[in-house]
Order: sequence, then structure tokens, then C-alpha cells
Amino acid sequence: MLAIEMPRKDTKLRLDERILSALREKAEESGMSFNALCETILFSYAKSVGKLPPDAEPLPEARGGARPNAGKRKKSENDDRAPSDDEEN
Repeated sequence: MLAIEMPRKDTKLRLDERILSALREKAEESGMSFNALCETILFSYAKSVGKLPPDAEPLPEARGGARPNAGKRKKSENDDRAPSDDEEN
């Protein structure tokens, strides 16, 4: 099966808050998402202990690059003001 055909699965972990903070900080410094950094670390570990074949390749990114404020509506100067009489009609 090609790596691209393998789906990612959601999972929940309970981790020491210090680990989470350190990984979030490192992800930001590296320009990676927290999830991408964790997946990279765990993929490398699984290969190093022989649980993945040496020639295994990680799945490609689900999206292209970091997108600051992705999905957030951009605020303009006019968003906070009340509509004028002309705009109400």
C-alpha cells in the first residue's frame, strides 16, 4: 500500500504539560504544526526501534505550509462601526 493511501487517524494522548509546552514551542520555532512535529518525532522513533521498515516514508502534509489565522475572518476597520443610514436601506 502506498503511503499516500494510508489515512491518518485521530487519537487522544494525556501528556505531561511540560512536554506539551516544549513541543509546541519547538514546533513554532521550526515553522511546523504541533501535530506535524509530533508525527515526525514518533515516525523517526518507530523506524529507529525497527517497528517501521528502514525505507518507510512519512505521509505527506495534509495541507501546504503554515497558514497564520487560517479560517479566521479578517477584520476591517469598518467591522466595528454601526451601519450608516445609507447602508441600512
